[in-house]
Formats: sequence, C-alpha cells, structure tokens
Amino acid sequence: MNVVPKPYESELREGRFVFTADTAISSPLPAVVRLLDAFGNGGRPAFERNRIEFSLTQVPYDYVLEVAENKITVVAPREEGLYHGAVTLKQLLSAPSDGEVGIGACVVRDKPRFAYRGMLVDVCRHFFGVDTIKKIIDAISLFKFNYLHLHLSDDQGFRLQTDSLPELYLKGSVRAETCGDGKPHGGYYTKKQVQELVAYARERFVEIVPEIDLPGHTRAIIAAYPELSCTGESTTVGTDFGIHAKMLCAGSEKVYDAVEKLLTEVAEMFPCGYFHLGGDEVPKLVWENCPKCNEKMRKEGLRTFEELQGCFTNRAIAVLKKLGKTPILWNESLYSDMLDSCAAVQYWEAKKKAGDRVKRAVAEEGRRIIVSRCSPYYFDYPCAFWPLKSVYNFEPCTPELGGKDGSCVLGVECPIWTEHVSTEEKLFFRVFPRAAAVAESGWSTPEKDYKDFVRRLDKVLGVLCEAGVNFEPVKKCNPDPISRMFTCAAFGINAAKRANPESARNYASISSRKELSDK
Repeated sequence: MNVVPKPYESELREGRFVFTADTAISSPLPAVVRLLDAFGNGGRPAFERNRIEFSLTQVPYDYVLEVAENKITVVAPREEGLYHGAVTLKQLLSAPSDGEVGIGACVVRDKPRFAYRGMLVDVCRHFFGVDTIKKIIDAISLFKFNYLHLHLSDDQGFRLQTDSLPELYLKGSVRAETCGDGKPHGGYYTKKQVQELVAYARERFVEIVPEIDLPGHTRAIIAAYPELSCTGESTTVGTDFGIHAKMLCAGSEKVYDAVEKLLTEVAEMFPCGYFHLGGDEVPKLVWENCPKCNEKMRKEGLRTFEELQGCFTNRAIAVLKKLGKTPILWNESLYSDMLDSCAAVQYWEAKKKAGDRVKRAVAEEGRRIIVSRCSPYYFDYPCAFWPLKSVYNFEPCTPELGGKDGSCVLGVECPIWTEHVSTEEKLFFRVFPRAAAVAESGWSTPEKDYKDFVRRLDKVLGVLCEAGVNFEPVKKCNPDPISRMFTCAAFGINAAKRANPESARNYASISSRKELSDK
C-alpha cells in the first residue's frame, strides 16, 4: 500500500472505488474537505453511492479507513484522526494510476508510535517569511508530523514582535551583513502573522513550538538590551556563525525580570503546551569573570558554572510552569544535574558523554526524551553526510533509551539549521524527502524495510508538488562514496570560513566544571 508513513495495519480487498463527477465528500471537519477538494464535491449532499464519509466514532485507533466499490468511510475518535485518514486517502489518490482517478478496495487501521513527531526550522540564521512557513506546515502535515518547532532567537537575529521589550525586534531582528557579504539581513513575525500561522497550523493539526534560546545564543538580545549582559557593553547582532561568547548575565535580577516578561508574552502568542528554552552551547567564560555571577553562585551555594546555568534555567522553567507550559531543553541542560523534573529533553549530541547523561536521566529520573540526534537527523548537513537510507534506518529508541520499546521516548524531531541555507529552494531540498523517513520512524512500527519504503515514497511524493514544495530526487539522496567525500570536504571548509573566529575557544568552555573560587 503506497502510504508514508507506513500504516499500523492494512489489508487489500477486491474491487475499486472510482471518482466521478457525482462523488461527494461528507465531513464534520472543513479541513478534510479542503484537503480532498480536487477529488470530490464537498458542498454537495452525500448520495447513497459513490461518496466519501468521515465521522467521529470511538475506535481503538487514530483512524480507520475503509474503501469499498461504492463508498469510502473514515472513522476516528478525534478530529485529528479524521485529518490523518484524509492524508492517507490523499496519498493513495495521488499515486500514479492507469488514467482514471480511483483507489483499490482496502482497510487501513492506523495509529502513531510516538506522540511527538516534529520538525525544527531555524529562522534566525536566515529568515523565512509566512508563505514559506505555511508551505512547510502543509508539507509536514501530509506526512503526519504534528509539531513545528520554530527557533526564533539566536545570536544572528530575534524574530518576534514583542511589546514588552520592543528593542528585541526593532534592533535585534537585523544584522549588518552575513559572513562579510555586505548585505543587511533581517525580518520578524508580527503578532498578527504569528496568529495567522498558529491558526493555519492548527487547521492541519500541527502545533507550533516556540523556542527562545537561553541563556546562550543571545547576542541579538544583548544587541537590543546591552544592560542584560555581564559587562553592559554595546554590541551588534552576530554577523557570522559558530558559538558566540556574549550571553545573558546569570547574576542580575534585571535579566530574570526581562526573561519573565519575554516568556510570558511569547507564551501568549503560541497556545501550544510545549515551550522550548534552548539551553545548548552556553560558554562560561564571561560568567567566570563576572562579579555578579560569582556573587550569585555564593548566595545560592553553587560550586560550578554548570550549576549556575542550571539555576538560571530553573528560574525560567518556573515562569513557564506558572503559564501552564511544559518546557523542552537541549540535552546540555542535564549537565548541571539539577534540571527541573518537569522538563523534557531534546537529545541531539552524538557523543558518549551526552549518551551517558541521557541514559542516567531516563533510568534515574524518568525523563521524557525527544530524539534529534545530529547524525542523522540534522538536515542542514547535505545527503553526503546523512543519506536517505541512513536517516530511514536510524532507530530512535537507541540502547541508552531502552531499546525499541523505550517508553521514555516522547518522539522524534528533525532540525534544519540555516547557517548555510538562505533560500526556500535549498531549504526544501535539504529537508525533503529525508523528512519522510523521520516521519515513518515517528509513526510506524520499528521494523525497517528500506526498499519497500523507497517504493512507497516514490508513489506519494506528488503530494509535495501539490503543496508547492520541491525536493531532492530520491536517486540523488544516496550519493556514491567519492561524491560524498568531496561534498563533505567542501561543506566543512565553507563552514569553517563562516564561523566566529573565537568559536573553538567558546566551545571548549561550554561544559565548564570549573569551581567558584573561595576568594
């Protein structure tokens, strides 16, 4: 059956349903009718024969789709299931046929493996407007993703209109250039645009998770409000990439007041139950030399600067808890050994230290994990790094997470960071069709059959074209070894040229276990 992600159960039957001018679609959900409007007449009454009928019914699945010769029915206990059933039907209808628009008789009983199936889009390093984000929402919903994680704040730009701290978007949304190109780059989403995107996503049963990265990756925030840094010195929005040392002061109450204002306002803009606080790649050099940070550590009885980050993070989490939000943080937030128990952790670092700490968080703390391992889920890296086959074959429930039955895994997420992705075309080519492989790992049972996956994928990629989304041809997604070698080398050289000159030094201080001096 040509569906991606592969359904939980499916069964082929005798017969075929053929669409005609009289085919009618009946659904309590307008979004379903819009999704299938090319195949039927949603405004017409449903006739006894040749109709598609959606209804809410208690079944032990996300949805049940049944295709007979004269009728198609989709039943589900929730509206989300009706939409997923319509997505499956659209994929089946989009597959090439013998000239007529039809579908073979079948029954599909379907349900997801994981509750969280997400994609991250970084709009800070390069900004993408509302129209591009809508296309992404359309595309991921067609593969049953249910979360879009927007990375909205970083060293190279702040991307939201904020009334409580207006300089964040008035100054922090524009950088003078990008890696010496001499061209200003900027952009932000107005509150009206955020409302529009949230509504557009919810119609497609996608929730938007906002990320305000704290306390590192905050140079754009400091460019807008220098008094929130340790030194108070003026700076500019970052114009190159890598890891910047300028970050929020953890010893100033003025900073915590600003963070509370910001998180409260952003939480009001995004009704999603999750809120991402970042917490990754936090250099400690500035804190080590800051009297206010050192005094904060003495007052709180903290011994290491890693613990100071933990203290800062828990203050931000306390704000989100009051707002009824569940925080998500990158896995570095575990290194303080004091992360609030309510927080979910996004596991991205592919190194032993990270795996060991995540394993302990699962075993001893019962921590919920979102799997976003940079190898192979970071799609800013071209297919030469992570071919389609490696993305598909990666099992999210790795040994440190308890194997294939790991109940600690909340879900999966594939990020597209945009340091080296500046156009919509390149964005789509990097993400698709590899995102479909992540979708299958997030939805379907753990068993893998790459040949079968590619066969099904080739039949359904037409739905992306209908959404206005281009993609890398499947045959180019698994390049030969020599091509991979040259592409990887060129990518690495370009990345090094565009990185902050102090990035390596800053990286070395990220997981600082340096203790507070007794002086």
